[in-house]
Amino acid sequence: MNVARFLLRDGNKVGAEVSPEGLEVFTYADLKGQEIHALATVKAERAFLKQVPSKLLPLYVRMDQALAKTVGRS
Repeated sequence: MNVARFLLRDGNKVGAEVSPEGLEVFTYADLKGQEIHALATVKAERAFLKQVPSKLLPLYVRMDQALAKTVGRS
């Protein structure tokens, strides 16, 4: 699988070997002609983040995930 580029709802871009199939995304081409998959909903973003290795995520996302596990929310 190729690395796809995703746009998180906060504006950060993440490259990951995750298929956009089944996720609610809006796909567009950037100025370089690369496809970007903008995650359209909170549900789609959560589903995406569950599939991405944490080392590829921005630090604040990893910290939020760790806090969620600590306080028992998913």
